[in-house]
Amino acid sequence: MLKRLRTPKFWYERNSVWGRVLRPVSKIYELLFNTKYGSIVPSKINVPVVSVNSVMLSGAGKTPTVKFIFDVLKKNAFNPHILTRGYGGYIKNVIRVDPNLHSYLQVGDEALVSAQFAPTWIGRHHFKSAQAAVFGGAEALVVDNGFYCKTLVKDFNILVIDENQRFGNEQLLPAGPLVETVSNGIKTSDAILIIGEKSDELETKIRLVKDVPIFYAKLTVSTPVVIKNNKVLGFCGLGYPKKFKQTLEHCKYDIVDFVTFSDHHPYTITEIQRLIEKASSVNATLITTLKDYVKIPDVFRSEMKVVPISVVPENDLLEQLLIERVKNS
Repeated sequence: MLKRLRTPKFWYERNSVWGRVLRPVSKIYELLFNTKYGSIVPSKINVPVVSVNSVMLSGAGKTPTVKFIFDVLKKNAFNPHILTRGYGGYIKNVIRVDPNLHSYLQVGDEALVSAQFAPTWIGRHHFKSAQAAVFGGAEALVVDNGFYCKTLVKDFNILVIDENQRFGNEQLLPAGPLVETVSNGIKTSDAILIIGEKSDELETKIRLVKDVPIFYAKLTVSTPVVIKNNKVLGFCGLGYPKKFKQTLEHCKYDIVDFVTFSDHHPYTITEIQRLIEKASSVNATLITTLKDYVKIPDVFRSEMKVVPISVVPENDLLEQLLIERVKNS
């Protein structure tokens, strides 16, 4: 497996040298993407489809938002299933993920996380995945990152934005962290969910593109993790690791070290052993995210703790709009 690159610092720097140098390559990326997906005509499935989107390559908070949407639909008497591409896994066909049978190498880490709490289907062709899910009993579908979902009609699109991360340097890959332009992401959205503090500046930027409902939420630790002496050694392989470190800080842990890896990093036994030895040497507890935990070999999982993260909206207005749109789909 190829080693994935860490998130470049220049993705969050305005007018950086590398950003300018790679801008022509970004134009090529945009052209190739539009050529590949631009002519696809999406098909309608006979159940409501909610899509959780981000213009960022990673780090915006899609995964906990997907769980929030799933929980809302389930609470309102739907039987929702989740659709995801299975990024990072080698299985390309449509299958229902079984966390007791499949590994992250087969289905990808994000799909394996979703399968912990919801019926989850992977497949590169979303409409075929949707058909399989409906045949399997789904009464509503939640798409994890609809940016790549071009074969399926979505009834309600939610764009997730991290207020701290925002849009980086606002450049497309590889000059920046965007997988689509900010304007296109906003134009195709039915609602915006900003994770973080209220921002008039960000709201103004959004409304210059489209007058769309804007909601706010916070990432919280759903279940407190008690650490014996409060000393932790955090580690993660995320696109925006700063967010996880901030979470540990909000939990008031004594962070003796924080180790980062590339996004979707496939941990080796040697790396895990080194982390365990390092934590032991400073009398700290290893702590990580669920997305990282599912990639840890079973034999080492007892050596670390997992911080469960949830999205908590500031009010129930998003939930109300979501259910209204789903019922009318």
